[in-house]
Amino acid sequence: MGRVLATVLAHPDDETFGTGGTIIRYASDGVAVHSLCLTEGDQGWAGGDGAPEVPREKVGATRALELAEAGRRMGTSSVTCLKYPDGGLAGVNPDLVIGDIVRWLRSVRPDVVITWGPDGGYGHPDHIAAGKLALSAIDLAGIARHRPELGDHVHVKRVYRFVAGAEFVDKLLELEPDFAAYVKTLDTKLERWTRERIGAALDVSPWMDQKWHAMQAHVTQTPDIHLWARVREKVPTMLAEELYVREFPDPHGPVETDLFAALA
Repeated sequence: MGRVLATVLAHPDDETFGTGGTIIRYASDGVAVHSLCLTEGDQGWAGGDGAPEVPREKVGATRALELAEAGRRMGTSSVTCLKYPDGGLAGVNPDLVIGDIVRWLRSVRPDVVITWGPDGGYGHPDHIAAGKLALSAIDLAGIARHRPELGDHVHVKRVYRFVAGAEFVDKLLELEPDFAAYVKTLDTKLERWTRERIGAALDVSPWMDQKWHAMQAHVTQTPDIHLWARVREKVPTMLAEELYVREFPDPHGPVETDLFAALA
């Protein structure tokens, strides 16, 4: 059987804007990549800033279609979008969400899983909740006696959590004052993910053009795409590296440049 990578994230553009380079790298190398999105992101942008406006009641379904197209552009094997409440993921009965994630994990049977880091990248509560729910589901998916009706148990070998490096965050807050103001409205204080705290650092510069093409699929999120376009114009290397902390098996080991190297 071939290698399998899975992502468990919160919103339809998390896969692309956040971990898109990683997904493309492994998909192009023959790894089966499966993405699970826990919400349809219906509270996000509804277009604007030059893009057609979508009626609010259609934003979720539209964004799910955008994720499917982005997944196609990235080379994913499957994309699944659940319908838990955008902006309210932390308030949902965790047993329901965890059960759905366990069922999905046992279906796609990944070797490696990526989810959100402890501070959700920039403090977003849905991102933080997604990371916590994913970790619980990964543990339970490997216990044979836990809800066998959800499928045969699966042992995930390695878990990585996507984070925004300290230097990246500093530069982004400097370049985008509106984003800096937004971050200040969130309850979670950002962690300083300096190099000594990182478990894996992936150079995705060879796949940046393909990642940017996939980002364009998220048409409703054009205001954010324009933000990243401004950032890329000023600092072309800003999106060329994707960083992770290693949740399992060894959080304090050396910094890796390949999420599958230890499985070779």
